[in-house]
Amino acid sequence: MVAPLGLIAGKGELASILVRKLNADGLPLVVVTFDKSTKEAISKETKMVHRVGLGQADKVIKIFQKSGVEEVAFAGKVDKRALFENPVFDLRALSLLKNLDGLNDDAIMKAIVAEFEKEGFRVASQIEMFKDLFPGPGVLSKRAPGKKERADIEFGMKMAKGIAALDIGQTVIVRDSAVVAVEAIDGTDETIERGGRIAKKGAVVLKVSKPEQDPRFDVPAVGLDTIETMIRVKATALAIEANKTLVIDMPAVLQTCNRGKIAFVAV
Repeated sequence: MVAPLGLIAGKGELASILVRKLNADGLPLVVVTFDKSTKEAISKETKMVHRVGLGQADKVIKIFQKSGVEEVAFAGKVDKRALFENPVFDLRALSLLKNLDGLNDDAIMKAIVAEFEKEGFRVASQIEMFKDLFPGPGVLSKRAPGKKERADIEFGMKMAKGIAALDIGQTVIVRDSAVVAVEAIDGTDETIERGGRIAKKGAVVLKVSKPEQDPRFDVPAVGLDTIETMIRVKATALAIEANKTLVIDMPAVLQTCNRGKIAFVAV
């Protein structure tokens, strides 16, 4: 008998994509989410969905243990700002937080992964699970970047890799070889909104991986929401790191890029 996969599902379409894939392959799973809307969406795909409070680490582990889970996977976004909204932490979660050097993404996620491994779970690689969703280098949209956009991409990729190395964020917004916004705890789409307000129009969006990206969590991703936000703020180009950035629903992303005349490249 195949052990079910334990999925910790964040917001967005990525978790639903994985659930549909596992269902199509006839593989069992148990889903835990912290988000009401995510539970409602995934409940349409499977009945094995549990919603728990963000700080209930022990409850998550016990759900997986009772279900016979051996491998755990992360998919989707968890808004880190919730940590500042006074969630109720159980003793296991409090112990994890107490031993952290800071509340940056890597520190939190590595502590969570270590806790699962301590309990005997394997933690799956997002790159392996979604390997068909990482495009290689090239122009992906109908429109290629123009000369000015290419210069901004070259400049912006260096800036984005520097910010990612500091574990601040994985997205920067550039116009005329100036960084106008840097992703922090607010996430990609709100960073694009901020950058768009400053740039007015013609902004270029860069998305990269960290220099030592852990493939089990927080792999950079873009999707339809990214492109729709860019169109709304009149950004004109998106560049992602080839083979290292996940594109959610590529057909819809490309269709929307082409409709909005956005140049989309992997470099």
